[in-house]
Amino acid sequence: MNISRDQKIMKCEEFFSSLSSILDETHEVIRSCNQDLSQYLIPKGTISELSYYSKPAKSFRISDHWNWYSSLKKCSNPRYIQCLSVDIPRADRRTDYGKATKPKQGIQVSVIGGDGKYHAVYGEVYDRKTKTWNWLETEPADIAEMIQ
Repeated sequence: MNISRDQKIMKCEEFFSSLSSILDETHEVIRSCNQDLSQYLIPKGTISELSYYSKPAKSFRISDHWNWYSSLKKCSNPRYIQCLSVDIPRADRRTDYGKATKPKQGIQVSVIGGDGKYHAVYGEVYDRKTKTWNWLETEPADIAEMIQ
């Protein structure tokens, strides 16, 4: 899909907003502490599971950055990849032990799967086999039904 970054963000925000409305009885929206695009849609009562070490089951994230290693000051597990999306290019290797790596860019809404990784449900997706970007569109109601 050949649209601008701003249009991609707008489309993902609209999808996330619709999904949030559909799931408003069971989920709550949590904004990122970093004052960026990122937001989480998590089951009510699971905020303690939202950390540098884990994300709640049946939760969603909208963001434009994924797949990085945080500094060891924020996450002491040197192998834990932050916001690991299987539909975004792989995280860079750490070259300066203890320091964060740069996140990979990609605008999408993803859900935590049973494997503890994010899987895109809407937005930009990277095909690692063909090394190309594609655009995924789904219906918020279909995605909400998938997790209930």
